[in-house]
Amino acid sequence: MTMTAREFSISVRTPNSYRQTLPELRKALKRNSFEILSEFTLDRELERKAGRPCEHCTVFVVWSPSDAYKALLSDRDGALLVPFNLCVSEEGDSAVLAAANHYVSLGARRAPIGIQALLLDLARRIRQVLAELAA
Repeated sequence: MTMTAREFSISVRTPNSYRQTLPELRKALKRNSFEILSEFTLDRELERKAGRPCEHCTVFVVWSPSDAYKALLSDRDGALLVPFNLCVSEEGDSAVLAAANHYVSLGARRAPIGIQALLLDLARRIRQVLAELAA
């Protein structure tokens, strides 16, 4: 398994197809205490709104109520960190999962210590979800 971390995302390729990965992702999120607030098929929306076809891509807006509460206790603007986006896109016979990498993209090293701890824990748990699906 190769996990790729970029300034704004963490991603991994799964051995399963796009269609197989979607229900597995929902289960993995639940096992790791995340809830799905919203789910939309980006390719359908792009075709409908922009008239442009593209590969299958589903975006999930995900959160953890307890993490949201911790973020708000640490800083009044902490709610901006949760929820976060995660997407599944089709790439040939497999799927690529990508999640927002808030810890790096937001420069969390300068954030209050409670926010730093929360973002590190969220990144760890997201990596766990991605690793489960890539195995």
